Amino acid sequence: MKTGFRAWWFYWVLLLGPVAPASAQLSVPPNPGKVTKRNPGEGGGPGAGTGVSAVTPSSGAVIVQYVAVTPAEAWANLEGKTMEARLLAFFAPAEGATGPVEIIRDGKVRFLVSGRKEPVDYPLAQLGEAERKKIEAIARAAAKGAP
Repeated sequence: MKTGFRAWWFYWVLLLGPVAPASAQLSVPPNPGKVTKRNPGEGGGPGAGTGVSAVTPSSGAVIVQYVAVTPAEAWANLEGKTMEARLLAFFAPAEGATGPVEIIRDGKVRFLVSGRKEPVDYPLAQLGEAERKKIEAIARAAAKGAP
């Protein structure tokens, strides 16, 4: 069997020439390390183009500020479950400006729950009676403007 294999190998080398590994061609993208987005239909892809170009983010950082109306405290809902959170304003005038502070919007209040990065909008009607009264009193005072 070995001789058959050797004969086949010899025939292969004579017919095709010496077997050598194919040289690899490296393809380097035009902008390594950068990611670009394409809209449907751009770059020869299937689908119709939308006419909207990809948005390049600005180099400036976006700073999101929340206006906390209360310190972190326990808030209870109608079921008696509590969450540790700060009551946030939906809207407050810019620093140094005067005007009302919006605490209740469309029957909801906004909390920044401890341990979370994003605020949570919560129905006011789902909070306990004591919590609702406290928030409504804060909202009445805040409607007159920031202290």
